[in-house]
Amino acid sequence: MTGRNWVKAFSGGTGIQQSTIPVGGIDHWEDQKHPFYVEIAPLPMGMNVATSLYLMVNKLEKFGEVTYDLKEKKLDLNWNESHTAHMKDNAKYFLRKMNRANGGTRSHLLFHNGFGADVCYHPLGGIVLGKATDQFGRLNGHENLYVIDGSLIPGTIGVNPIVTITAIAEYCMDNLMKSNFLSP
Repeated sequence: MTGRNWVKAFSGGTGIQQSTIPVGGIDHWEDQKHPFYVEIAPLPMGMNVATSLYLMVNKLEKFGEVTYDLKEKKLDLNWNESHTAHMKDNAKYFLRKMNRANGGTRSHLLFHNGFGADVCYHPLGGIVLGKATDQFGRLNGHENLYVIDGSLIPGTIGVNPIVTITAIAEYCMDNLMKSNFLSP
């Protein structure tokens, strides 16, 4: 997540008539050095706030890992700033390009130095379909325990994942219903 302040607006300002739902996007996937997709997330305040917010979707270069130590009975997460360094580089690149085009500065008011690295929209992965589950979301080794959410997707899919998550959930639910409740 990132943002810009003091944005020069073309139609009277930012924040006057926008909704909170991202309705526009910037597709930058084809760039070899800085591939990303940005959802434009307005800040609706009913007045010109000269601020634009962005939800940036990046490709994962380095996956995290969750492990469990049986002896210590401890869950560990291997995830640190090295996992998101390229995402921050992409955000810096994007902000410089946008600010050169129509003014503005990094949003220091809303985020630390203009970046919300602690904000994660639509996290994916962790219990991957076909690996940690069967092809229908049934958790391996557990007859009646299903995972039917975004954790089934192994990584970046390129855009807001709500439609993909919904399709996978419906696919899994259809099989669950057929195999457990609708069988003759």
